[in-house]
Amino acid sequence: MYHHEQLQEIEKNILYQMKDYSYDFKGDTFSLDIIDDDKTKEIFTIYHSDDGLSAYFKIPSKGPYLLQILYDKEKYQIIYKKALKKIFVVSIIVFVLLFLLSIGFAFYSLRPMREAIYLLEEFLKDLIHDLNTPATSILLNAKLLKRRGEFDEVERIELCAKGISSLYKNLELITPSSISNNEQVFLNELIVQRIELLEKIYPSIVFTINTETLIIKSNQNAIERILDNLLTNACKYNIKKGKVTVDIRDKKLYISDTGIGIKNTKKVFQRYYKENESGLGIGLNIVKQLCDILDISIKIKSKVGEGTIVELEFVE
Repeated sequence: MYHHEQLQEIEKNILYQMKDYSYDFKGDTFSLDIIDDDKTKEIFTIYHSDDGLSAYFKIPSKGPYLLQILYDKEKYQIIYKKALKKIFVVSIIVFVLLFLLSIGFAFYSLRPMREAIYLLEEFLKDLIHDLNTPATSILLNAKLLKRRGEFDEVERIELCAKGISSLYKNLELITPSSISNNEQVFLNELIVQRIELLEKIYPSIVFTINTETLIIKSNQNAIERILDNLLTNACKYNIKKGKVTVDIRDKKLYISDTGIGIKNTKKVFQRYYKENESGLGIGLNIVKQLCDILDISIKIKSKVGEGTIVELEFVE
C-alpha cells in the first residue's frame, strides 16, 4: 500500500509539472508533440508507455489536436529507484519495530505461562516426594504381615504398592537431563526379576524368556525404568491369554507381544500421546529420553491386531 501511494504521489507531481510546462514550454525536462484528438485520450491523465510517462492537454485552437507531453523513461526510473530505496528503508524500520514489539509482547504473554509451569513443576516434585513415603510404608508393612503367614490379600496389597512405587519412579524421571552410565548392569537378571513380578499381576499372560547373559555398562535404575515400562505395556495392552516373549541375542533385546498393536509408531514416544483411555501417556516418552541419554537405540514395529516388537540395541 505504501509503495502504491508513493507511485501515485510521484505521478501526481509529474502531472502537475507537465501542466505548468504546457503553459510556457520552459526547460528541457519534458518533450512535446501535437497529435490528433481521437476522443479516446483523457485530458490531464498519466499514461505509461515504452518511452516513459505521457499526458494530454488541450491547445487553444479549433482544430482536433491535442498537446502530448512526454516524460523520459530513464528520468522516471531514476525517481522511481529513489522512491523504492525510501520504501525499502521504511519497510526495514517498520519490520524491525514490529519484530521488537512482537518479542516484547511474546515475553509479556508467556510470563504467566512460565510462572504456571514453574508452579506445576514444584507441585509435581512435592507430589512425587509425598507419594514415595506411603508407598514405602505399605511395602514394609506388607512384608511384616507376610512373616505372620501367607495371605492372598497381603500379596495383592504388596503388588499394588509395587505398582505405586513403579509410578513414583517414572514420575521421578519424567524430565531426565543427565544420568551416570558407569554401572555394571546384568540385563538378563533384571528381566527375570521383573517378569516374576508381572506373572503375579498378569496371571493370564504367558511369558517366554530366551536370554543369554548380557552385562552392559549403564545405569541400573534407568534400565529398570526402561524394562518396567516396556514389559508392563506388553502385558497391559495384550489380549486375554496373550503371550510376551523376551529375547537377548547379539547384544540386542527384543520384547514381543500378541497384543492389540500400535496405530502410529511415530507418535508413540510423544509425551501424553495415547491411543486409548488407559495410561498417562508418559511411559514411552520416558523410555525414549532414557534411551537417548544412555545411547540405546530403540525401534518399534507394530501391526494393529497382531502385536508389537520392541528392539533395544546396546552400544558399547
